[in-house]
Amino acid sequence: MRRTVTALVSASVVASPAAAQRLEYRPVPSRGVQAFTFQSPSMGVRFSVNVGTGPSYRPGSTTRYPALITTDGDFAFGTVHESARSLVQEAAIDEIIVVSIGTSYDEGDSTWTRRRIYEFSPPDWDRQDAFGKVVTGACSSYGSAPGRCTGGAPGFLNAIVTELIPLIAERFPIDRADLGLFGISAGGFFASWAMFQPNAPFKKYLISSPAMAYGNGEIFRLESRWAADRKDWPVAIYFGAGDLEIQHQLYEGVGQIVSGMTRLAGLLASRNYPGLRMTTEVHPGMSHGDVMGTVVVRGLRTLYRKGG
Repeated sequence: MRRTVTALVSASVVASPAAAQRLEYRPVPSRGVQAFTFQSPSMGVRFSVNVGTGPSYRPGSTTRYPALITTDGDFAFGTVHESARSLVQEAAIDEIIVVSIGTSYDEGDSTWTRRRIYEFSPPDWDRQDAFGKVVTGACSSYGSAPGRCTGGAPGFLNAIVTELIPLIAERFPIDRADLGLFGISAGGFFASWAMFQPNAPFKKYLISSPAMAYGNGEIFRLESRWAADRKDWPVAIYFGAGDLEIQHQLYEGVGQIVSGMTRLAGLLASRNYPGLRMTTEVHPGMSHGDVMGTVVVRGLRTLYRKGG
């Protein structure tokens, strides 16, 4: 009997902690990240914004940091911010503040796709070319509103320059004389397009796998007009893509990612701008999605290298 009671008590003691175990939700862990939204009066949409600070940042700091504006909202922010923090901790780059603008994860992939096609694409594109027809089909599939398939790039750039940057500068010590812009794919096209806009305030461009077929050659027409009356251009650009994209029917065959990127880099090199600092890399064994992390790290190391 005593043995039976002991066994029951022992079983109760052992089982009790196990019965009490359960998973409890906690906030998503993040280091130096604050998240916001703002309603854009000019675009008529609500943008989700993340601000990622570096290890030395403290509220009220008088130190001003370079700021890298990252497109694609939540979908790109984590990679860029964590890469930047790691490189700062390795003393590989100067400390920066990463600011993302776009849609949130909660809004879903369809909203993200629909919004980015519109916000990253140039105006006055009839979409009768091969890539334009692909984009038109995507707009139909994702339910773009009439007149909101493509052409939003000027409005999006204006929202970044006149709405986002002033709002961030009110709260965080960013150096408005040292702004950068990051984009991937359609966002990479947008960053390339923004380079040739007179209202673009950016001094650094980090561009991953840009879909240069947007606008049916628009990027090259812009570059030609930009160079016509320009003797110098003091900006820093990092272009990167994966060599497996060259063999991809959509990425290169229609989107002109690698050929368009290298063509633009070649044209810029031919201008012999004394102040232009440009690096172009095609990374072996990588394709459109997985190369982004490598491009971000290589681009950050190149554009923001310690003491550079």
